[in-house]
Formats: sequence, C-alpha cells, structure tokens
Amino acid sequence: MGDNLFSVLISTIKSRYAAIVSKLRLWLSWNYVRTRVIGGIRDFFFRLLDVRPKNKNDYFTIFGWMVSKRLAYAGIVIVGVLSLWYIGATTKIFSKLTSNGGLRTYSYNSVLLRLAKDKVRIKAKSGYIAYEGDVSKGYATGEGSLYSKNDVLLYNGSFLKNKYEGDGSQYYDSGALHYTGAFHNNLYEGDGKLYREDGTEEYEGGFFSGKKEGHGKLMDGGNNPIYDGNFSADEIVYSELLGKSADEVRSMYFGKQIMYEESPDMGSDTVMHLKDINAMYLAQGDGSAADDANKVTQVIVLKDTFSMGSTVADDIEDLKSLMGSPIYEGNSAVILPEAIAINVLNDQKRTMNGKVDMDVTEVYSDDIIVNSIATDYPVYVYTFERGDLVYSFVCKERGGGFVFYEIMDGETDDDAA
Repeated sequence: MGDNLFSVLISTIKSRYAAIVSKLRLWLSWNYVRTRVIGGIRDFFFRLLDVRPKNKNDYFTIFGWMVSKRLAYAGIVIVGVLSLWYIGATTKIFSKLTSNGGLRTYSYNSVLLRLAKDKVRIKAKSGYIAYEGDVSKGYATGEGSLYSKNDVLLYNGSFLKNKYEGDGSQYYDSGALHYTGAFHNNLYEGDGKLYREDGTEEYEGGFFSGKKEGHGKLMDGGNNPIYDGNFSADEIVYSELLGKSADEVRSMYFGKQIMYEESPDMGSDTVMHLKDINAMYLAQGDGSAADDANKVTQVIVLKDTFSMGSTVADDIEDLKSLMGSPIYEGNSAVILPEAIAINVLNDQKRTMNGKVDMDVTEVYSDDIIVNSIATDYPVYVYTFERGDLVYSFVCKERGGGFVFYEIMDGETDDDAA
C-alpha cells in the first residue's frame, strides 16, 4: 500500500515538471540558441531595412531636405559591414598570423599597411614577397630587405619612405654583392665599396648621386690597387696629375705603365703610358736649378668622350655647348705625346689615319727610346679654355667626334697643339 502511494507521488511530480525539463533542454541546446540568434539578427535587419518612415519623427532635416533616419542608419550599418568584410578579405586580420616567421604579410596596396608598425612582409603586385622589414605609415622605413620575384636578395639595409637611405648593401640579379656603403634617395652617396660580379673589389671611396666623387681608390681584377686619387662624376680627375713629379705620380698610380723617352738628340722629355687608366702624361724639366726633376706638364686622356658634371660630350658641338667657343681650331702637326697616343689607339683598332712613323729603340718591353717621329702627320685640333686649364681635343678631321684629348695648365697654352 505504501509503495503504491510513493509511486503515484513520483509519477505526479514527473508529469508536472516534465514540461519544464523539456523546455530547459530545448533552451540549452546549440541548435535552439543558433536559431534564436539568427532569427533575431534577421528580424533586426528586416526592421532596419524597413526604411519607410511612419511619421515626421522618422526624418532628419538636412539643409531643408527630409532624410529618413532608418535609411541613414541602414546605410551606416551596410558601409560598416562591407568595410569589415574588405579588411578581413585583404589583410586576414580576423584569421591568423602567416606562417612566414610570425610576421604579418600585407599586399602592397593594402589599406591596413598604413597602420602597420615594426616588421612585416609585403607582397608585390604579382604575389611574391618583395620586402621584409620595418614599416611606418605604409612605407618601408627602417631596416629591411628587398627581394626579386626569383627570391634573390637585391638590397639589405636602411630605408626611408620606400627608398634606400643610410647604410646598406645592393646586389646583382645573380645575388653577388654589387655595392656596400651609404645611400641617399636610392643612389650611392657617401663612402662605399663597389664590387664586380665575380666578387673582386672595383672601387672604394666617395660617391655622390650614384657616381664616384671625391677621394677614392680603383682596384684591378686581383684586388690590387690601380689608382688612388680624386674622382668627379665617375671619372678620374686627370688634371690633378699636372705639376707632379714622377715619384708623386707613382704614389697615386700602381698599374701597368710604359715609358717613352726622347733620345739625347731629340731632347729630354718623357711620356708615360698609364695603361690601366687610359691615360698618358708628358714630363718635362722646369729649368729650375733648385729642382731639376721632370714635372707633368700635359695629361693625355685616351677616351673619345669628355665628362663635365652629369653631362657627357662625344663630339665638338657638345663641347662647344659645354665650354663655349674654342680659343683655337685648325690643322696641326703631331708632337711626341700625340704621336704615341695615336699609335697606341691604332693598336686598339681605334685608328685615325694609320700610325705615325716613329724610329724607336726598345730597351725593355716597358722602356722605349724614341729617336725620331714624323711630324708631318696631320690632325685637327680644337682647344678650349676653362678656368685655369686648357683642353685640346684631337680629331681625325674638322667637325664630328674627337679621338682623345689633352689637358694642360693655362700658363702653358702657348704650347697647346
């Protein structure tokens, strides 16, 4: 009897609370929660997008225009949603860090790149990692590395607003070191070292606007010094050899050279061919009892171009634009340094009118005695004066290009060829 009463009591309780338990289970189930949330969001947007105003309180008044408040709110929400979608799609800010060493990766035109700081990776337009390093306000600024599409390091060092600025190293497309030193505005500027692609050092010294400038040292393919002196716009300042003794020149030039000496019957002049810098010089005695050492009175540059600043001239009209009207022009017979220059260039396939006839005695391969030269070999010369220097440009004929040029002190312009 007692057991039956207890069973009836339990059944009554279960029947009364079964509905409550069922509701609790329903409310706590994930499907129910998801359905309610999605339904609520859907209803919210339905109400939001129901932009039909009900009365005048549903309007904003802007410059006399009535604008629906619900329409304005809907526009703001839509713009916000689209912005979040765009940010997520372009930068993956809501997903995860990339697998590239824990650095975030941005497209080169990403909006959020402007907000990024410290180290990042930047993809080029074609999708490869072009930059890895510091950024600020959307620019490569600080220390970083630039890569080619073949993943070859092109530059490593300091940047400022996407340009090389400060100390850095630039590389050939092969990956070999090309330059290391100071940069300004993407160009070599300051002290640096220039290398050939085979790894040998080519030049060490000053640079300006991407060109050799100031004091520097040229090296040969074996890393041996060739020339130690001044440069301007990538060219040796050949005029600084003027007035120097042979010993002083030897302290600047260390490359291969050939000496041409006049025989006693001709005189006492000496011409030195500085093969590794495409130049010669004429050394003459100055007649001083206190110092009878020969001094450089003329420098011959075996080049058919002439540089002044950033301008390069390769014909007479260009020279006139640079230096004005010549102080002399006309036919002239060759003198000793010109005759040697013509013959050297003729051996290099850069002929004028063939070789100058010369009677020489070869003491050694680098020591030649000149007994006589044919002075009737004709050349056409244009002579210009600029500052304290006189430049004579030797041509095959009147007008057109020149084959080489000579530099002298202005005081010796009476001797100009």
